Amino acid sequence: MEDKPNYYSITPANVRYDKSLPMGARFMYGEITALTKKDGYCWAGDSYFAELYEVTNTTIQNWLRALERKGYISRKRIYKDGTKQIKNRYIRLFDTPTQNNFGTYVKNIKDPTQNNLGTYPKNIKNPTQNNLRDSITSTITSTTTNNKDRTKPPKPVANRDHFESLWKLYPNKKGKESAWNSYKQSIRDGATDDEIKQGINNYLAEIKAKQTPKRYIKHGQTWFKQKGWQDEYDATPEASMAGKKVVQRETLPEWAQDNSINQPAKSSKPTVSPEEIQRQFEKLKTITGG
Repeated sequence: MEDKPNYYSITPANVRYDKSLPMGARFMYGEITALTKKDGYCWAGDSYFAELYEVTNTTIQNWLRALERKGYISRKRIYKDGTKQIKNRYIRLFDTPTQNNFGTYVKNIKDPTQNNLGTYPKNIKNPTQNNLRDSITSTITSTTTNNKDRTKPPKPVANRDHFESLWKLYPNKKGKESAWNSYKQSIRDGATDDEIKQGINNYLAEIKAKQTPKRYIKHGQTWFKQKGWQDEYDATPEASMAGKKVVQRETLPEWAQDNSINQPAKSSKPTVSPEEIQRQFEKLKTITGG
């Protein structure tokens, strides 16, 4: 037996909600639809279903009989020549129970040729196997289309020309390729060129207002890596007078000032009057006799 199929299975409502059927038989009907080949037959044996549903072959036979009694399927057995040993078994699907579904196949055919298929009544109003296959194809196509409609849109792709335009605006052009790589990742994450451009313009406005020296302006690779367009910038000009910054000096209170700075320096030598000098000189002459 082939591996489990990858086809969709279909269980019509009248089978799915038929409480006279064992629940396992309802599930098995869907599996039979998935296994049914283009020639209108399911070739699976009892062992396949028993292993799939983890039950005995006897249980599988009971389910098949239940489906057959209600007219949902018909089974044909092909015996080896001259024996009662089953060579092959074919399960054909019906999705509406009706007495016309019973006993309509040629008994004990040796090979399911197209001629044999022709013996199936043409006037049955129930959906045919071709309709069932068309339904399966339609369901798969519809489901695939709906899934495509629900898929997420592809992530945006970075455009090198757009990056070059932004790079021309940035004031400190250091690390261009590194900035390009950061830009690509940001675009994939949802950033837009307009958002980045506005961020650069805001940064330029702050640089102008604060008169930021170029050595303090971020390198391009740093700004793009840190997603600088998400930062907040202050474009308020600095207070100035005649183009120069105002410098205010603090004035100390009077009690804290050192007034000794304004006083004349005191001499370390004593002050002697001219008269005293003359008197000392005369005294010296008398002593020396001169």
